[in-house]
Amino acid sequence: MKLVNKTAVITGAGKGIGKAIALSFAGEGANIVVADINEGSAMETLEEVKSAGVNAIHSVMDVSRQNDVVRLKDMVVREFGGLDILVNNAGIMGKRSFLFAAKDVEWRKIIEVNLFGCYHMTRVFLPLLIERKKGRIINMASIQGKQASPTNSAYAASKHAVIGLTRTVAAELGLLGLGEITANAICPGVVDTDLVSGPGGAVDQLAGMLNTTREAVIEERIKPMSIQRRMLDVKEIATMALYLSSEEGRGITGQAINVCGGSVFY
Repeated sequence: MKLVNKTAVITGAGKGIGKAIALSFAGEGANIVVADINEGSAMETLEEVKSAGVNAIHSVMDVSRQNDVVRLKDMVVREFGGLDILVNNAGIMGKRSFLFAAKDVEWRKIIEVNLFGCYHMTRVFLPLLIERKKGRIINMASIQGKQASPTNSAYAASKHAVIGLTRTVAAELGLLGLGEITANAICPGVVDTDLVSGPGGAVDQLAGMLNTTREAVIEERIKPMSIQRRMLDVKEIATMALYLSSEEGRGITGQAINVCGGSVFY
């Protein structure tokens, strides 16, 4: 059991990658804080996490709202006395469009959730890790944070920024002599989640924009992005998050690690 007596806060834990991480950490004995904007999804994950026999609570919150983040921190301190692992996973992809057709309100929302959400969570929760002089911060970036993402400019911009934020936090912790607090980003490739393959997700949006079928988008656009010619499973991302959170990952900090089936080599 790699995370016994550790407390982990996971945002966007109601579905997809966040849920997989919550279940993986629970399987290794961690106390879990399920944070999600959707109460139904949060409760579903909470019940599954509790079935692993660990202590768990949930919070319905929006990471882009600082008051929600502060309320969550107070809850974590009250219930568990502190924090060991922060996973900033909550994110949105938004409506795809070419940049010249982008709407300001869509752009701002994506930046507020993906970037400012990560910023709010890290700024508010980092003092809890500093108190213990040890801990883990894992930010969910994307391979779109390392390359162009046509028709998805706001998302790509937000994930590039998340990588820069992650590296800077790691460097600041080094300056403060707090090297046992690590900060890393995971950069998934195309993962089979609702954001990608669910109703109204990336596949549906691209099919509409290109006047083609879902099947054609998957076979002709998505699978060829990786040398393995497949979408990844959420458990593959959770495995990397678990490694970075464990004692075995203590020597890794300031990194943006690809889990992408060979989509990106840098």
